[in-house]
Amino acid sequence: MKHDKPLGAILIGMIVVIPLEIISLFFKHLGWTTVTNGEACSMMFIPEGSWILGLYALPSVGGLAIFMLYQLTKIIGTDYLPVKGFIVGMVAKALVFTIFGALAKNYHLIQSPLGNYVIGLNSGFGGFLGGILMKKYLFENQDTK
Repeated sequence: MKHDKPLGAILIGMIVVIPLEIISLFFKHLGWTTVTNGEACSMMFIPEGSWILGLYALPSVGGLAIFMLYQLTKIIGTDYLPVKGFIVGMVAKALVFTIFGALAKNYHLIQSPLGNYVIGLNSGFGGFLGGILMKKYLFENQDTK
């Protein structure tokens, strides 16, 4: 991934969503949230949401979010990249919930405040993890110069 860093960023974004789906599935079984991250992303296509469709939609949203973070590093630099990734992850999930939940009037995405906190922090954790992996694998030589 030394030559094709945008592809590396997309792959990192697709990998970091695996623990996110596991964590959100755990919180869904506790009753803290009504949908998992994958189900929420699948609601971009169908109103009810599907866990199977979420397996395809969530990596694409994660890859897009981390790709946006990679492109932002050209403007904002790579200092504190995990914190910047946390913010990008939360903004990406907020956009999914706002656009496809409130504006499209999908009432399956409307949640309690606790559910919003769980999904937001979970997505922020994914961005944080993506920032750590980007710093380690994509920008490892910039710190040594």
